[in-house]
Amino acid sequence: MESRSLKLAQEMAKDAQKAAKGSWFSKPEWDTAAQYWSKAAASYKTALHYEEAMDCYVKASEAYVHSNATYLAAKSVEDAAKLAEKHLKDQANTISYYTRASDLFRSHGSSPDRAAEMMEKAAKSCENVDTDRALQLYDSALSIYETEDRGRFGIETFKRVTRYLIEKNRIYEAVEIQSRLAAVCQQINNRNELTKTRMCIIILLLAFGDNVAAEKKLDEFGQDVSFARSNEAEISDYMIQAFNNGDQETFSELARSQALAFIETSVARLAAKIRVRGAVRTEPIPSNFEATPVTQQNTQPQQAAHADDEDDDLL
Repeated sequence: MESRSLKLAQEMAKDAQKAAKGSWFSKPEWDTAAQYWSKAAASYKTALHYEEAMDCYVKASEAYVHSNATYLAAKSVEDAAKLAEKHLKDQANTISYYTRASDLFRSHGSSPDRAAEMMEKAAKSCENVDTDRALQLYDSALSIYETEDRGRFGIETFKRVTRYLIEKNRIYEAVEIQSRLAAVCQQINNRNELTKTRMCIIILLLAFGDNVAAEKKLDEFGQDVSFARSNEAEISDYMIQAFNNGDQETFSELARSQALAFIETSVARLAAKIRVRGAVRTEPIPSNFEATPVTQQNTQPQQAAHADDEDDDLL
C-alpha cells in the first residue's frame, strides 16, 4: 500500500510540474497544477513521506494563488503547517506556514476568524520554547479580532492569552490583555463579560502590587452604573480595603467568595495566592498602560525586601 501510494504521488508530482511549466504554445495551467500537487501531497502523506507531502501542499498553495483561488491556497498551506507541526516537528516552517495561511485567509475577505485562528495555532506551537515569539503571534491574532470587528469571536483567545501570561508571571501584560478584552466587551455590549473582566483587572493590579492603580481603576469602572451596582464591584472594593489594611484573613476570605467562581479561572487562582503584607512591588503602572502593545512590554515583578520573610513572595 505504501509503495503504491508513493508511486502514485511521484506520478502526480510530475503531472503537476508539467501543468505548471506550460509549453511553447500554452500558458501554465495553474488550476490543474494545484489539483495535481494536492493529490501528490495526499499520496505522499499516505506513504508516510511527510516532508515531500508538506512541500507538495506548499506548491499547491502557490499554484492556487496563481489561479486566484485564495481560500484553497490558504487551506493548502494550512495542511503544510499541520504536517510541519505534527509529524516533522519543524517549528520554523510551522510558524511560517500558519502565518502564510493567516495572510491568505484574511486577504480572501470572508475568513477573518480563520486568519486569527491560524495565528493562534502558530503561537501555540512555540509557547513552550519562545515566550516572546508566542506573544507576538497571539497579539497578531487578537489584533485581527479587534480590527475586523470580530471581537465576540475572540473572547476565549483573550482569556487564553491571559492564562499564558499569568503562567509566565507577566502580570503587567495580563492587565493589558484584560483591558483590551474590556474594550471589546464594551464594543459588543456584553455587560456580563465586561463586569467580570473589570474585576479581573483589579485583581491583577493587586497581584502586581499596585493597589493605587487598582483604586483608580475601581473609581473609573464605578462611573458605569451597571458595574457600580454589581457584586463584583463590591467584592473588588472590599479586596482593595483589605489589601490596604494588610488584612490577609479578610482578603483570603474574599478571594474565596462566590463572585470569583465566575471570572477567568487563572485570575481567581491568582487572587487566592496574593499575600497582602508581602506584596511584590515594582515601578507604578503608567496611566496609559492600555495603549501599549503586549509584545513591547517586558516588565516583570521584582521581589521587594520585607521584614516578614513568610510574606516575601507574592505568588
